[in-house]
Amino acid sequence: MKKSVLFLVACAFQAGMAQTNPTVEDYPLKAMDLVLFSFGMDNPLTIGTISDSGELNFKFPKDLNSISDETKANFMSDTAFTLFSKCDNSYDILSEDKNGKAVNAGYISLSSKDNPYAGLIFLVADEALIPWLEDTYSNNAVTGSYFELVYIESDFNYQGECTSTVSNTEKDTIETSYTYDLQLKAGFNFIEYNIESVLEHAVPSMYEEGAFDNIMKPSKIKVTSTQTVPPTTKWIGKYF
Repeated sequence: MKKSVLFLVACAFQAGMAQTNPTVEDYPLKAMDLVLFSFGMDNPLTIGTISDSGELNFKFPKDLNSISDETKANFMSDTAFTLFSKCDNSYDILSEDKNGKAVNAGYISLSSKDNPYAGLIFLVADEALIPWLEDTYSNNAVTGSYFELVYIESDFNYQGECTSTVSNTEKDTIETSYTYDLQLKAGFNFIEYNIESVLEHAVPSMYEEGAFDNIMKPSKIKVTSTQTVPPTTKWIGKYF
């Protein structure tokens, strides 16, 4: 009997933990909507709310019926381009019958009637990734995960690898290898980009002609997916 009671208590505790909503630390604003501008500033898409205390409550729409077919056609791209645009061979990865439509949802924005663009939220495992996400050319990458939202029209599974090659200088090429393990469901999905290793490269300086800056660039990234809110990520706000 005691074991049964302890088991039920443990289950209740785990259920309570699973239902805990993520929170933006030191949130300075009032309650607002969580909005995506995936289809332009004229077509905001509400995906939940943030409370006065910074607690996030996601409620993703089940469909895009509020967006016109013309607008969706203008903003949605082939699945191959949306998911594999970083790959050298992005258009060769999927056969025509598997290449549906998808859109990168972009940043999660904070919006109210008084301030339709009050800020945005970064989803990262390490806050040190944020400067690099804001400027991948000039700032150092670090190991760790960051997350993006993607909307896809139909279920999609893919496992594979690709390489991104960027000519840096006459003597140096920046290569990044991507390993994909994606199980996407129709609708919104979180994509995790886990930077597993970085390498130093000398890149032309943006501030001094003929000079070079040593910058850490990702060399190996693992890409996975989930439809649930990532439990271990940090939710970092930037406000305007």
